[in-house]
Amino acid sequence: MPEVLPSRARSRRTYAAIVMFLVVYLGVLVLVFAPRDMIAAQSGAAFYGADN
Repeated sequence: MPEVLPSRARSRRTYAAIVMFLVVYLGVLVLVFAPRDMIAAQSGAAFYGADN
């Protein structure tokens, strides 16, 4: 039997999925290990108290 080679479309999708996974994984690592000063997230209470 002859060997069946994977199609180029499938290999491109595989590489795209791997790249997307790595981008998301690195983004999560940045959020986890970033200093708290870099992340400008405030709670609703902070917004409420700022107007008074």
